[in-house]
Parts: sequence; C-alpha cells; structure tokens
Amino acid sequence: MSIKLSISGIRGQFHELTPNRVTQFAQAFSTYIGRGSVIIGSDARPSGKFIREALIAGLTSSGSQVLDYGILPTPILQWILKNSSYSGGVSITAGHNTFDWNCLIFLSADGSYLNHLEGLEFFNIYHSGNFTKKSFDKLGKYSMYSPHREFIDSYFQSLQLKTEPRKPWKFVLDCSNGFGPEIVEQLSRSLKVKMIPIFCGKDGFTAKDPEPTIRNANLLGTIVRETDSSGGFLLNSDASRVLVVDETGLPLSEELTLPIFSMILLEEHKSDIVTNYSTSRSVDQVAKKFGVRVFRTDVGQPFVVQSVKNTKAFIGGEGSGSVVYSPFSLGFDSFIFIKKMVEYLDKKNLSVSDISHRFSTPDIYKETIHFPPDKIYSLLEKIGDLFQEDKIRLKDGFYIDFGEEWLCIRASATVSMVRVIGEGSSIAHRIARIKEMVE
Repeated sequence: MSIKLSISGIRGQFHELTPNRVTQFAQAFSTYIGRGSVIIGSDARPSGKFIREALIAGLTSSGSQVLDYGILPTPILQWILKNSSYSGGVSITAGHNTFDWNCLIFLSADGSYLNHLEGLEFFNIYHSGNFTKKSFDKLGKYSMYSPHREFIDSYFQSLQLKTEPRKPWKFVLDCSNGFGPEIVEQLSRSLKVKMIPIFCGKDGFTAKDPEPTIRNANLLGTIVRETDSSGGFLLNSDASRVLVVDETGLPLSEELTLPIFSMILLEEHKSDIVTNYSTSRSVDQVAKKFGVRVFRTDVGQPFVVQSVKNTKAFIGGEGSGSVVYSPFSLGFDSFIFIKKMVEYLDKKNLSVSDISHRFSTPDIYKETIHFPPDKIYSLLEKIGDLFQEDKIRLKDGFYIDFGEEWLCIRASATVSMVRVIGEGSSIAHRIARIKEMVE
C-alpha cells in the first residue's frame, strides 16, 4: 500500500514513510514557508523516533530553525503556533489509525492545517524536487523544548476554571498511549478535578485501536464504574478527538461530542456551526433550538477550519468526536471540550447522564469498504449510479439527501478504502445494497 498524500497529512504504514521520503517532505515544507522557525511534536508511536530524525534532517538542511517539543498532543502544538511567532509546525501522529501507521501533519503559522490552495503549493514544491538546500556552515539550528516550557504551561493556564468547583469531580482519561501522564496531571490541576489516567504510558502501543468509538470505550466504562468516577473521556493518540462516558460507564456516541459542545457554547453566546457532510444531524437540532445556522463542508480538519474562518463561526467539528473553538485555537482539541464540559457540569450541578439524556442516540451507520487505490474512484461512480436522487459532489465523493435520511460516500483520506456513512431508520438497507454490489 502506498502512502496517502493530502492536506490532512502524509500518512503511511510502517516502512512506507521512509527516512528519504520524510526528509524530502521536510525540505519541501521548509522551502514552502521560506525556512523560518518550525516547531515539531509527536505522539508516542514507536516509529515517531526515526521519523523525527529524518524530519529534523530535512528541515535543518533547508535552513529552518527547529524547536522540538518531543511527545506533545497536536492541539497543544496548534495552540502554541497561534500564540507565538513561529513560521509553522509539524506533528508526527496518525491520530486515530492503528499503531502500525504514522503521519506527518504540516501546520500553518496560525496553527491550522494547510488549506486546499496552500496544500497545492506545498505539493507542487515537493513533486518538483526544487528544495532550498543550505551549505554545511549555514544549516538551521536544532534545539529541544526545555528552555521554552512556558508555552506548554501557558496552554494549560488558558484552560483554568475561573472559580473553584462546587464539589469534588473525578474523571477517567484514556490517552490511547499517545502521551504521558504529565499532560493529564497538568490538565487535572488546571480544571481543579481529579483525573485518573489510563493508557497514558510512553511505550506508544496499545492493543486497542486509538479511535474514540463506543466499541473501544468498553474498558474505560468499566473503570469509570469501578472507581465511582463522574465520567470518562476517551481520546485518540494525538488528542484531537474525544468520546464521553457517563457516570454509569455508558459510552456516548462520538457523534454526540459536537452537539454537546455546541449546546454548551451556545448557552454562552450565539455562533453558527461548521461541520462536514458525514456528521449526524443531531447538531442541526441544537442549531435550530438556538436559532443559528449549520454550514457543511468536505470531510477533514482543513476544510472545517477553513470554513470556520470564512464564516467567522466560533464552533466547528466533525462526527468523529472532533471540536474546534476558534477564539481558543484553530485545531481540533479534546482538551478544550473537556474544560467546557467540566465547567458546565459544575455550573449547572449536572451529571454526564443528565446531559446525554437531552439527546437521542443518532441513528447513524458507518461502513468501510477496502478497495485497491487505483479502483476506488471508479467504485464511487458505480455506487453513485445506484441512486437517482440529486447528489452533492464532494472533493472525494458525494452526499445524497433523501429528506429524512442522508448518505455520504467518499474515499478515505487516510486509508485505501471507501467510507459509507448514513443516518436514518432505513439507511441500513441502502448501505446493504452498496455492499452487495461490491461483493
């Protein structure tokens, strides 16, 4: 399987992201930003160690000054970029993918992913091979983050609750082995609540998938019950996605993360909401209640965040458990969700289940069809021909609105597969037709 190139990241399985390729992508990025200063960080995947070395070699050989933050969740790296004067950043993480995968995520100076046009320019440089190359005496300098620890401290200071909690709160936080317990400790101090870390080692590997889904939250739910905690949060390895578990150990659908976040923020001030075409309409129900609009985009953090910028919305996210709060940062950030959730629970004297009971579980279906990369788009066209209804053409597939129901069919930006997501009481039958055709 070849590596996947997109503005959502340069992604591949182990040994596909070779040191030579990583170095060339790093040189292309340094050339794209005009050298300057670049900050880097990673999750704790074992392959991150050799990818980091190749990344540093490429950036410094093209003249960039590199500051290495070591193992650090992507949202914190994005916040640092927004609140500093660095020229760009790179996060080494495959987020929700299993641990045999890794990825290079290139970040703009404001902390956002490269947008579509920026990505075209970056990839043009990469494919041309016309990189800036410095002589041995003019290489960029490399340093570790230790002297600049205040940026990380400032991030957690920005999450601090304004008042002391009214009662003691205790939550379990599953880090999917993306980072160490010191991050959890800082979050705990900022929110003034007890956080019990699980899967927060630095060996960078866990047998369960690092994707926040109900299936992967069963152990977290058990620990919440056994420790008599107020609830729990399941993150992916780079902390860009989050799923909530209530005080009884019951996992909430990852599709409810954005609606809950939107409800909490809209009680503070009005804002339109940005999400993608494959996200549950539960968020539309929240928007209707508060009299705001929902804008939908192609799937992926770059498209959602760019639309947040264009519409001047405060709230964005996806049904994968991702949220962005633009006054805070321009990245999908699970920690700002946790802060807002804890603050709301304490202010309103509610339990997690009190909030979840306000929402019905989305009647949503998600299927994946693995297919050779050279045949995926012809498969998409064949699937599209099954349905005579009007289709909204997306960059990587299409969206079909059946009125009460909808279906989104698209090529994955991360793996060689077609993703089929739909919502509605009879949508499973439509998806079954698609699977029969493929089989």
